Amino acid sequence: MGADAELQLWAVVAASGTGKGVWIKGKLTELQPARLAVWDFKNEYAEFAGSKPAATLSAVHATMRAAGADGPAIVRYVPRGGSDKALRAEFEGFCELVYAWENCVYVAEELAIVTTPGWAPAAWRKMTTSGRHAQIHIIGATQRPALVDKTFLGNATMVHAGPMREAADRQAVARAMDIDPGRLACLVKFQWIEKHFDSGDVTDGFTYPPGYKAPRRGR
Repeated sequence: MGADAELQLWAVVAASGTGKGVWIKGKLTELQPARLAVWDFKNEYAEFAGSKPAATLSAVHATMRAAGADGPAIVRYVPRGGSDKALRAEFEGFCELVYAWENCVYVAEELAIVTTPGWAPAAWRKMTTSGRHAQIHIIGATQRPALVDKTFLGNATMVHAGPMREAADRQAVARAMDIDPGRLACLVKFQWIEKHFDSGDVTDGFTYPPGYKAPRRGR
C-alpha cells in the first residue's frame, strides 16, 4: 500500500500496558502496507516484519535500495545504543533513510526516548511537517507525550489517546486535541479516545488484546 497523497500523521499516546501497541498492530493489519519501516524500540513487531530485525542501519539501507522507489519491502530496526546520545543518533540515521525512501508507512515507537520538546532529528521534523511530499504515513507512539517533540503532536492529523498516569501528559494531549483534560483522566485500561482533525470528529472505544476477556460493564 502506498501512503495517501495527503499527510497522515497519527499520534498514538498511552501509558505502558494500556493497549497502545495492540491498536497500532490492528491498524497495520488493516492497512497491509507493502512498504513498511518500523523503529521497533522494544522488539515487538516481528509478526509484521520477520523474526529478525535488520542488524545495522547499513542493512536497512541495502533493503531499501533493493526495493527502489516503488518496490515492496518491510524493514524493522531495533536500536542497539546504550546511551541517550547513541539512541538519538540511531534514530536520526533511521529517519534519514525512511525520508529518502519515501512512499511508505513508518511506525516510530517510544518517541520520548529519542526526541525532546525542543529537539528532534531534522529528517523527523521534515516528515512531521511535509511528509505528504514524500508520501509517508507516520504512526508515532509514546508513553510520555509531554516529553516529545512539540511539532509531532501539533501537526498530527489524528491523535489516539489511551490512559496516561501523568497529569502533564494528559494536559499536553488535551491541548493538542482541544478537549477537556478530564476526559483523558477518566480513561481505563484498553479504553481510548481519538480526534480526527480533518473532520473534527471525536470518538472513543476499547481495543482489547487477542484472547482477552473484556469485563462486563454496568449500564
